Amino acid sequence: MKRVCVTGAGGYIGSWVVSLFLSKGYMVHGTVRDPCDETKNGHLKKLENAEERLHLFKADLLDFESLCAAFAGCSGVLHVASPVPLHVASTVPGSHTPNPQVELLDPAMLGTQNVLNASLKAKVEKVVVVSSGAAVMVNPELPSDMELDESFWTDIEYANSTQNWYAVSKTIAEMEALNFAKRHDVKVVTICPSIVIGPMLQSIINATSLLLLSYMKEEGRSGGDSMEDIKRPYVDVRDLCDAILLLYENPESNGRYICSAYSLTTKEFVAKMESLSPGYNYPKIFTGQSAYPPLNSEKLLKLGWNYRPLEETIVDNIKNYEETGLLEKGKPFPSTITF
Repeated sequence: MKRVCVTGAGGYIGSWVVSLFLSKGYMVHGTVRDPCDETKNGHLKKLENAEERLHLFKADLLDFESLCAAFAGCSGVLHVASPVPLHVASTVPGSHTPNPQVELLDPAMLGTQNVLNASLKAKVEKVVVVSSGAAVMVNPELPSDMELDESFWTDIEYANSTQNWYAVSKTIAEMEALNFAKRHDVKVVTICPSIVIGPMLQSIINATSLLLLSYMKEEGRSGGDSMEDIKRPYVDVRDLCDAILLLYENPESNGRYICSAYSLTTKEFVAKMESLSPGYNYPKIFTGQSAYPPLNSEKLLKLGWNYRPLEETIVDNIKNYEETGLLEKGKPFPSTITF
């Protein structure tokens, strides 16, 4: 039977990757910090086919031997694990990362090196590394009048100077992954998603869910009834996972892929949410105008990727928030996280 390992299996993206690969008949190894932590990982054991085909491994990205144990017998590795600070979707890079070397840089960069070396040792055939749009579009010299494709990279020196540690970590880690493939006999493909939205499987809130909740709840907004009107790129977490599966299974996949479906201003996104689910505390005033550079997913689309309508994502997202109680007043925003 086909066997793969998913790093960071209990996280937002990792959980959906595990679910999808189980549904496609794979045996799945999942790395987590503590397989016995029901709060963080209990949802994985409830997934369909998990009892028969999911094996959770206690592993750490900085512990090479633990990764080797998890990868043993696998033909593929889906490297999803990487720390994402809760403020990452905000407009203040680095503002809540007191120790970036320990919190972001080491796990992303050294962790990716360990994943690649452990994959080589386990004779893994293919590794899909989940990078980020942050490895593409943090660069003051980028053209403002064109979509960014896979040839564009974040300027590491500039990201360092602005303390955008997340962009630094993802860019260096992705570069290392692609260079590793040139030096060794293992196929490596990277994927750079934009802001990932959609329903959650895990119980621990993630950064981009906080961003969407801030569109619906005043306590998540630093400006109260107003928000900055930023144009952002988005992709549904389930469509991202479809792309990861496509890149893993398609022998033609190679190099780097951008994964982004839509680009909307805050005002446009809020208007869409309010039309589909009225009655929540949406912002009424939109200030300023700024934009992330638009991302081009043509390379991925040519490989056969498709994405669902934005309306479906929003409806499913809000339903998920309602069912999990995240729209109740006062939840789930820590006092320091506002957008």
